[in-house]
Amino acid sequence: MDINPEQLEDLARNYGADLHRFLRVLGASHVEADDAVQETFLQVLQKPFEHQSRDKALAYLRTSAKHVFLKSLRRTRKLVPLDRDTIERDWAEIAGDDAAQGVIDALKQCISLLDDRERQVLRLRYKRNATREQMAHELGLTEGGVKNLLERVKYKLKACVERSSDD
Repeated sequence: MDINPEQLEDLARNYGADLHRFLRVLGASHVEADDAVQETFLQVLQKPFEHQSRDKALAYLRTSAKHVFLKSLRRTRKLVPLDRDTIERDWAEIAGDDAAQGVIDALKQCISLLDDRERQVLRLRYKRNATREQMAHELGLTEGGVKNLLERVKYKLKACVERSSDD
């Protein structure tokens, strides 16, 4: 589905403030949140998605915005201190029930099915924010090997979560 400028304006008007608040909860400054929201909508313009419902659209846009923000953090190597309990509580107040908990539960279940090395590469990447070079050293792989392992694990998790949501 192609998206025209009016549709993009509607998306920005309907979801922009929610995305901005979400990014602020994740630790983005006001300027970083503005930049990430704009970049998210530019990505939608380049690669449109099918707007099925408000909940699904918001979940898709939040995921995209989070990735844009995290990519900017990796680029600048900025670390944001996060308090998971506060974030969860604040986000629950802002977003209410967005039906994402089922996906989160499925993801946790799928992660538990991974082998130790696959879980270790995820911990290194997403908990310790390790570089590929650091992960390669710790795992005894080449940087290319780490990249391939991460791609395989992401694909495996995606397929598992999708199967879980189909059930």
